[in-house]
Amino acid sequence: LHRLIRRQRQMCIRDSILYEVKMERKVLARRYRYLWMGEAINILFFIVLFLYHALIDEEWSNWIAHWIARTYSLTVVIIILLQGVIWWRWKLCTLQAGQRTMPLRILIRFRRFKWVNWLLIGLFPVVLCLKWWLTDSFWLSNDTWLGLLFMGGAFLEQINYYYYQLMYDNRYDWTWLRAHRRLRQGSIGKALAQMSE
Repeated sequence: LHRLIRRQRQMCIRDSILYEVKMERKVLARRYRYLWMGEAINILFFIVLFLYHALIDEEWSNWIAHWIARTYSLTVVIIILLQGVIWWRWKLCTLQAGQRTMPLRILIRFRRFKWVNWLLIGLFPVVLCLKWWLTDSFWLSNDTWLGLLFMGGAFLEQINYYYYQLMYDNRYDWTWLRAHRRLRQGSIGKALAQMSE
């Protein structure tokens, strides 16, 4: 009788562990779906907002002179957000396939994306100089200020994905932040660091 009770207890423990793993997968799958869909919605929102303001702006006819900085920087933001969509979709596919790590070919692509993003961010001063040369107005323009604002967003997205997580929007992230008292490594950055080890 004692042996049967012990066996039953072991099976209950095993079943509860399996249930927790399944629940964790469900929660992670829901989280990854939320993240990639959120980034996709952000991309659509930025594009719609950009096109709306372009259509109502009287200076759109000369868009190179009056819209070059914001167009360039918004394009960089969208490129980085698109990388986020791709990343979280791959994380979801990897989780659903029961794998623990991303395919190496995907990680290699994201390592390239990281440096391409820095190149695009670094070229923004060239765009501002081009704007200055075309319009003879540098700081007085809404385009310059909006371009700087959007480029700041691109810079923060780059840091968020490839270096340090800047978005803490759930209980797990906040618990981790309180326990460790430092920013977590960004999701893509963490995977790239593990690839290098």
